[in-house]
Amino acid sequence: MNTDRPILQGSWFDGMTPVAIPASLHLDGHGVTLNTDRESRNYEIARLSVSPRTGHAPRFILLPDGGQFLCADGHVLDPLPQESPSEGPVAWLESRVAFALAGVAIIFALVGFGYFYGLPWAAERIVPRIPIATEVSLGKTTLAWLDDHHWLRPSRLKRSRREEIRTSFDELRSGLPMEQYLHLKFRDAPFIGANAFALPGGTIVITDQMVAETRNLAEVEAVLGHEIGHVEHRHAMRSLLQNSAVALVAATLTGDAASLSTAVAGLPVVLARTRYSREFESEADEYDFALLKKHGVSPMAFAILMQRLSAKTGKNDGALAFLSTHPVTAERIRRAEEAAGTGRVRRPNARKRP
Repeated sequence: MNTDRPILQGSWFDGMTPVAIPASLHLDGHGVTLNTDRESRNYEIARLSVSPRTGHAPRFILLPDGGQFLCADGHVLDPLPQESPSEGPVAWLESRVAFALAGVAIIFALVGFGYFYGLPWAAERIVPRIPIATEVSLGKTTLAWLDDHHWLRPSRLKRSRREEIRTSFDELRSGLPMEQYLHLKFRDAPFIGANAFALPGGTIVITDQMVAETRNLAEVEAVLGHEIGHVEHRHAMRSLLQNSAVALVAATLTGDAASLSTAVAGLPVVLARTRYSREFESEADEYDFALLKKHGVSPMAFAILMQRLSAKTGKNDGALAFLSTHPVTAERIRRAEEAAGTGRVRRPNARKRP
């Protein structure tokens, strides 16, 4: 036996049973010899295949008869046929911690960029291609789910009060691009509290609790105008697309299909309690202010109502539901006051509740 030939010590798997057998592999210029305490086998070097290098982990040598030889990594394996021709550069990068950390940082940066810029950009361009009939159907399904699961109950407002608000709503929606799809629904919502929200397709829900928090019809119109702004900009669908993409990516990365199923099952709740981005809230606000002024209602109605609801923080949880989905900031109130063009007037020049 030529003892100058490289010898690898390791374990042999015959490809038939999962049991590892101690073995050695003797290499020469043209072939290799596998030796165990029971037998010897000869193979041509050209028919071997070495698994890629991963750090300092052991490597497999795939044998032509279906067996595998497991051994420690070493330079003696480099001349053998490699499973991956790019093994060298990849292994070099994997062995450098700094490069690995830089790679992680780059991935996080790309994910962050995609979340804050890529998804909104894509959603804005995809939503106009979604048939409005599909959006209307989704909105109706969501409202039915909320009713069936008792999140919402039939309104307890007086019929005269509902008709008064509906008349104002019809005036606000008159002549708008989405006029035929805009519909107002009244619901009692002890669980949700004082709130108003726009569902995909144009359905706007206002709760009895929200109406109770207003002191005049102008404040109700200010709330409805804001929700109309969300509908006209199709914010619900844009948010849904962005959030669904995040859920899909998360479920894909974690392999957790159950979490995605849960998210889909809870879609109506997500839609009803969506917290819009600051950009969406600003767009809805500006739309609201312009719409109110068009109908002779001061945007101060919006500012005064928001100030009053904000003041109730910690005192009346029922009044906070609208704030949780439409967070109020001093900046938003300031813009409403500027839109009113009347400074800090404390009472809007608009119709009062009879």
